Amino acid sequence: MSDVERNISASSSGQLNKRSCLRCSQRKVRCDKHLEEEVEQLRSTRCHPDTDHTDLDDDPNLQKTVKKTELLVLKEGKSRYVSDEASVALGQKISELRDIIESPSDDEPYSLDATYNPTILVEGGILGDHDFTWSLDYFRLHYFQPARMDALWRTYQENVAPLIVILHQATMARIVQDACAGSDLSPSDEALLFSVCYAAVASMKAHICPSVLDVDRDTAIQDCRRAVSQGLRRANFISSQSLSALQAAVLFLLCYRVGGDTRLVWAESAVVIRVAQAQGVHRDGRNFALPPFETEMRRRLWWHICMLDMLSSGDQGVDTQIRPEMFDTQFPSNIDDDDIALCMTDWPLPKTGFTNITICIMTCQIMTGILWPRQCGYSDMSTHDRENLVTALGKRLHEQYIDHFNLDIPIHWVVATVVRLQLSKAWLATQFQSGASDVKSFRHDDRVFETALELAQFSYLLHTNEGTPQWSWLCTSFKEWHVVAFILSELCLRPLSPETDHAWDVVTKIYSSWQHDMPRTDAMLQKPLDRLMARTAASRASRQEQDGQAPFSQEALSDEFLGLGDTDSGLLFSGLDWLSGSLF
Repeated sequence: MSDVERNISASSSGQLNKRSCLRCSQRKVRCDKHLEEEVEQLRSTRCHPDTDHTDLDDDPNLQKTVKKTELLVLKEGKSRYVSDEASVALGQKISELRDIIESPSDDEPYSLDATYNPTILVEGGILGDHDFTWSLDYFRLHYFQPARMDALWRTYQENVAPLIVILHQATMARIVQDACAGSDLSPSDEALLFSVCYAAVASMKAHICPSVLDVDRDTAIQDCRRAVSQGLRRANFISSQSLSALQAAVLFLLCYRVGGDTRLVWAESAVVIRVAQAQGVHRDGRNFALPPFETEMRRRLWWHICMLDMLSSGDQGVDTQIRPEMFDTQFPSNIDDDDIALCMTDWPLPKTGFTNITICIMTCQIMTGILWPRQCGYSDMSTHDRENLVTALGKRLHEQYIDHFNLDIPIHWVVATVVRLQLSKAWLATQFQSGASDVKSFRHDDRVFETALELAQFSYLLHTNEGTPQWSWLCTSFKEWHVVAFILSELCLRPLSPETDHAWDVVTKIYSSWQHDMPRTDAMLQKPLDRLMARTAASRASRQEQDGQAPFSQEALSDEFLGLGDTDSGLLFSGLDWLSGSLF
């Protein structure tokens, strides 16, 4: 500011504006917040004070929205922030569920004739292993033997690639061949190969691993995890400009989340996002005239990063780190691996129906159509409008993809089931987030309860089906925490009946499978759900004792329901009308 301007400002008796003027704000210069004509003439501009701006502190709608969609839990010098709307809504609306939000105690275990998995959660993710007594030379010597590497690659193709479609299999196959031949790999390609090995071992059944790798599964998991961590360090991951290194990190974290420390995965996903932004993966390749192959691979990678962010944030009950305004990368094209090649110059035409990337596309459309809007003003929508949003998206996904599936093909059935579970859960979330005046009807709405129970049944079916065992390792990580919590809360309120006994059988089967198949992780609702199970069991036992009655005899999930086998696909989906008609 000049001396003249300073003198004018000092001598002025005019009242200061509360905010900088629009002109100064746009020009990013300091505003003296006066409107004196002399100053404006000196600057050759005129200030236009921002009179339309409303104080955030004075906005009652914003305050209402914030209170409704976030929660800060404080207890004994500890705190935990929750911004996941379903968690907050359930905690606010259902008194029986408030403890699952507000009681972070560790000392109330509940066991339902199930023992925790003895697997010890090894520490360290993509950046956390510093065991210098362990050598990559040992890993190469043991795991890169042609027979073992071939078995690991085939396992990856069968168990991992159909659900996590980050890599181009023909390109990765050449890296596998080079490793088996003893060729030197670049640090980034070798780190990617280590991640493929980790994913393959993570997807293996424990009894299969010794016959394939000559070591038990726990040892193989730790070896591969250390290899990935050291491999990424050798590839200088943080500063790397290699897409392979970023692919290695994303693939590893998506698989490590299944049985590892979910809080660590969530924290390290932030590093992955920053590295991706540094490589420009958040910008669509067509903006820079990149070749079709590279553009498609970057799209696949970015949207799997978005999925990693969604899953890991959901585990911790917080909003995603990625927002729609942060990127312009388009969805991958609905094409198979065989439709793209490194040397191609023409863009492939998208297909209708099922391809090996369809599960990624549909999941990301649900994320952009429902999850992100829920974090940006969605709370102001009425329950009816939210339902319509979910239903319209489900109809579009059906017409464009699912209606063209052949549900007799196991992977088609798995993809359709995963997507329909996501849509059903989204519809239930609209009921959880209804207004306070709807609490009574919400609690006892049979339609909501029945839908939640059917969703839980199909989720259990997805995890245990004998016709799709090669993908159950990943499906078990998609835990319907909120759905099970809601069913348990309803069981504390509803009278004993064959229906509530059936519901109790369903949730106890699911809970037992979680305890048996998965180690303890740091998912937000895991320990609180233990306490809610114990409270529901005690409540039912008390009422049975008061009524002097034994539990109703009813098999929760019949063999016909649980088996895929030769079961007619229409019967398989009959519970939620998943093949035809309206979604809900």
